Order: sequence, then structure tokens, then C-alpha cells
Amino acid sequence: MDKLYEDFFDPTELFKTEPRYFCYELATELIERAQTATGNWYQNENTIKGILLLLFTWNFAARETKKLNFDNVRQVLQECEQELRELECYDIENIISSIEEKIKNVFGKFKNLMGQTGASKALSLLNPRLFVMWDTKIRKRLNKELIKGIDNGKTPESYLRFLYGIKDIIEKYRIKDKLPQSAIVAKKIDEYNYVKIIMNR
Repeated sequence: MDKLYEDFFDPTELFKTEPRYFCYELATELIERAQTATGNWYQNENTIKGILLLLFTWNFAARETKKLNFDNVRQVLQECEQELRELECYDIENIISSIEEKIKNVFGKFKNLMGQTGASKALSLLNPRLFVMWDTKIRKRLNKELIKGIDNGKTPESYLRFLYGIKDIIEKYRIKDKLPQSAIVAKKIDEYNYVKIIMNR
């Protein structure tokens, strides 16, 4: 059995050694700036800049990323805004059946524009408490034993299965008990996956 999470630890300091870490910080700051501004933060220029900055630095090799611009990112945000707002009060630990279609719908629309990896990164930036990032290596590792059936993440159903799998992992390995009380659990799972699977630390 894969023991990836048996010795889970707070990955924050190791994650910060990634050279692109500051880009994630800047993208987060842009989102926070948008959220505190007047008006609709989903259509705020800083929200769009945050998504573009994150994907241009953390998903730059994907062919979908090369096609992103202010107009098409603004369009997908507009199309998904209502469902994204309805999902704001949920986190990874309280996913319930009534929000499954909303998760699949927003992931599907973001994936059509950004690809399956880019979609998870953009959604996590917008709602880090609910959405968890993944990439090809993370999917491949977790699909073997820990969250079977996610394959390469090409469908919204695969991403929903992944989120439920992460929820189960949080419960099974008592992840919250190993993190500071203020930590965003879904984000720390993402950072841990990156540190262990991508950075091999």
C-alpha cells in the first residue's frame, strides 16, 4: 500500500524553496486585492491577472496556457460566477452530493479553456479551501492505489472523484491534527503532494 500520507507533515517551508513560490504568493495577493475592492471581484482585473500569472508560471508548458488572455479568462469567470459563488461556503471537508454538479460544471468549463491541470490551479486560486491542484505526476501516483479511477483527469467526474479521495485521505490520516489551526487544509495537501511527488523531498 502506498504510504505517501502516513508521515504527513506541514510542507510550508519546503514548498517555499520552490523558485516559483513567490509567483503563487503574488497571484494570491492579486485575488485578495480583487476581493476587497468594490464591485464584482470575479470580473475584477486583478482576479484575471492572478489566474494568468499563476498559469503562465506554474503551467507554462501546457498548450492551453499559451492561448489564455484577458478576454477568454474573463468569459469563463462570467459563465461560472453563479456556481463559484454558491461554492464559496464549502471546503474540501464538507463536500456533499448537492454540490457535485456545480463542481463538475465549473471544472468542465475551466478545463475546456485551461486543460485539466490548469483548471485545478485556477480554481484552487479562487477557492483554496475547496479545490485542490493536481498535475500529471500527482494523478499518476494517486491513481495507482490511493485514489483509483482518476486516470489522467480528463473528465469532471475524475476531478470530483479526486476531491472525494482527498477528503477521505484528510480523515483517514488525521491531516488537520498535523497542521496549524489556521492552515487551509486543501492547500496544504496540494503543497505536500508537490513537495513529495514533484520535488521528491
